[in-house]
Amino acid sequence: MRPLWPAIAPTIAFSCVLGCLAPPPPGSQSADPDAEGATSEAGAVVDPARSVAEIYEVGEVRGFEFTQLGTQIGHSWGRYEGVVEVGGRSVHEFSTKVELLPPGGKPLRWASQLHLDDAGLLVDGWERSVAAQLRFSVDLGAEVLNIEADAGLEKIEHQELNYRPEVAFMGYMSTLHEELMLAVRELVAGENEWQLVSLSAGREDLWSAKVEKTGKTVVLDTSLGEEIWLEGGRIVRIEVPEDELVVTTMAHPRWPEWEISGPARLSYTPPADRRFEIRPVELPGQKGEAALFGEVLIPKPEVHGPGPYPGVVFLGGSVSADRYGFAGPPAVDLGYHELTDALANAGFVVIRYDERGVGQSEDAPSSWAGQQLDAQRAFRTLLVQAEVDPDHILAVGHAEGGWRALKLAATRPKEIVAVALLASPGRSYRELFAAQPDILAALESGEGLPEKLEPMAQWYGEILVEDPEALIFKAHVPIWLAQGGNDFEVDPVADVAAWQGSARKYKRDLSLVRFPELDHHFKPSEEGANHTSYLEARPVDPAFLEALVGWAKGAVSK
Repeated sequence: MRPLWPAIAPTIAFSCVLGCLAPPPPGSQSADPDAEGATSEAGAVVDPARSVAEIYEVGEVRGFEFTQLGTQIGHSWGRYEGVVEVGGRSVHEFSTKVELLPPGGKPLRWASQLHLDDAGLLVDGWERSVAAQLRFSVDLGAEVLNIEADAGLEKIEHQELNYRPEVAFMGYMSTLHEELMLAVRELVAGENEWQLVSLSAGREDLWSAKVEKTGKTVVLDTSLGEEIWLEGGRIVRIEVPEDELVVTTMAHPRWPEWEISGPARLSYTPPADRRFEIRPVELPGQKGEAALFGEVLIPKPEVHGPGPYPGVVFLGGSVSADRYGFAGPPAVDLGYHELTDALANAGFVVIRYDERGVGQSEDAPSSWAGQQLDAQRAFRTLLVQAEVDPDHILAVGHAEGGWRALKLAATRPKEIVAVALLASPGRSYRELFAAQPDILAALESGEGLPEKLEPMAQWYGEILVEDPEALIFKAHVPIWLAQGGNDFEVDPVADVAAWQGSARKYKRDLSLVRFPELDHHFKPSEEGANHTSYLEARPVDPAFLEALVGWAKGAVSK
């Protein structure tokens, strides 16, 4: 199972540690073992273990501010709710809320609630954001921590971790959890260590700290790169020097009013004005190829008149999207169903399908070469539909799906009469990675890749050889280029200029339409938006759909 915390806190651009981290008391900025009152005898108890009931008053709120390079980047709150009954036993309930403040973007927020016994052992709980929800439960008899991850998609993932009474736990950037971890354990001068489970990441690691005491202040230098100051079992300051990150306590914290309901569950509903029928199909392939499934949208003859009708092959840009454009985790609606529905309503026979390993399609390695073969299978499946006019077919591609559309047009010049490039990159991946030579070299060799790129290593290695200019050269069809002005994935200036330059060079018919207020998925977006905005339920812009349909009708009428 992949680490889950990116789903809880998507696109976090801050350098932080799992239990982030109030000003230290005068004179406590460094732990000097020779200072007055310092305890340096190894093994001496410098902070006693406490029961959970001793640490906080019921309803007490703890608040922390995150500052990096002098700029406030977020907050973390924790509250002790008191003793509650769960499953016939009395447990202590703790709530946390975390908020990060990305530059120019909307706050990233998530929350949690955990139940602990008197000794501070985890019983159960949950952690959620708009992207995903995790549920935890512990079976101490079996020494198992169960984690259930719901990202709003069809499949709910499950993971089991070994969990013993001596193992600590922590949620992502929930400072209260770190405070609890330290308060319920006996700290001794010198080395301290125990196993720590990251609830958000679903992994266990060794945690250690060198501990010293100066006066009333206990200072820890941890294996996570933190320097922590404690007084009376409470965190008063945490620093991460390498990241220039500091977290300080709020003087009078107030519990935030915002709530997190968890991820929306994506499901497809045909439009109320639907003027097409839906035909499930399997995309025939060669022996040994992954089974692919999708559907063909057929215009209703009583509305559109007798066929045959022009056709559309729709090719998405994500390797993890189903036929409707639902991708993830975290669950994101890319809006593909709105595009294909609009074209079908306008009288086109449209094929859309689940990518490999998504929806009903059989699992297979993420492969750019494989995606090109899948596009050919989709085209052939469309071509044999009785309702299709085989001489009037369009290839419509979003993002890298536009590259596949051009390649399809180059191999099927008699049938494909035009191509739509929707927010497709006009520069090669080799050019895009030029400023990151280490990553480029790793992608070329397949060795030393960053962990987050490893699952897509084959796909990246294969797409590196593609050159959009060469794709333009080989495709002798009119091209409609649509680009959103608030697209932060494809550069509205540099990538568009690259397409236009290639079209001029090879005298290709390319028409550009800009949508200044729209994002990568042609949905209304504010300037400075980030990936978090993709998690919000927003429709594709009606004006864009109208322009797409208008272009399609004109392209097949020529």
